[in-house]
Amino acid sequence: MRLVGFVHFLQGQLNDFFEKCMPESGRVFEPYGRHKALTDVAGNYRHFWVMMDDEQEIVGTIAVVDLPYDAKYAAVMHRNSGEIKHLYLLNEFHGQGLGKKMVGFAIDQAKTFGYTWLYLDTTSSSESAIAIYKQFGFEEISRYNENPHADVFMRLKL
Repeated sequence: MRLVGFVHFLQGQLNDFFEKCMPESGRVFEPYGRHKALTDVAGNYRHFWVMMDDEQEIVGTIAVVDLPYDAKYAAVMHRNSGEIKHLYLLNEFHGQGLGKKMVGFAIDQAKTFGYTWLYLDTTSSSESAIAIYKQFGFEEISRYNENPHADVFMRLKL
C-alpha cells in the first residue's frame, strides 16, 4: 500500500471508488450534487492523496484544504487553518492501520503547508475515523461551519 498525490488520469477510477466506498459508510455518492467537486479533483483540490494497493487500485483517499476564517465561529476558529476532507477507506481495508497512516500523513503535510490549526467535520456514525482523529489529539468542538451533513466537529493545534 502506498499513498500518492492525485493525478488527473486517476479521475475515472476515483469516481468508481466513491461509488463503491460511500455506500459502505451509509452515504450516497452524488456526482452531480454535493460531491461535484470530487468529479474534478485536479481542478478543485491542491492537496488530495489516494491510497493505492499493489494492483494500483484506489482503496482510500484524504485531502487537506485551506479553511477560510469565519468570524461567525470566532469562538472555535483560528486564522491560518486547514481542514481534513474526504477520508475514505474501503471496508475491506479497515483495521490495517491505513486510516491512521493517511491521517498522520495529512497532519504532517498540513504542518509543512504552515497551518497552525487543522479542523475537520464528520458524522457521528464514523466511529472508527473519530477514534483515529482522537488518537492524534483532535478535540471535539462546537460547529465551525454550515455543513448540514456533519454533526461532529474537531480541531488539532499543530
